[in-house]
Amino acid sequence: MSKLSLQVGAKDFDIKLDEGFYDFFIEDFKKVFDDKKSIEVRELLRAYVQKSYDEYQDREKIKQLYESIERF
Repeated sequence: MSKLSLQVGAKDFDIKLDEGFYDFFIEDFKKVFDDKKSIEVRELLRAYVQKSYDEYQDREKIKQLYESIERF
């Protein structure tokens, strides 16, 4: 387990993540928030909505791919 410490709004959070996921998360986190250790609630909410939308789009693509495979 690896520990990530960051501040959201005025609160400090320590998050423990599995080693493999930690590396992935840090890389992805940096893409979204640069090297910030402190983020605003508004930024976090925007990032969550964007990630949710990205997942929605991925699921739609998978669904379309599945349907096209099913036709064969």
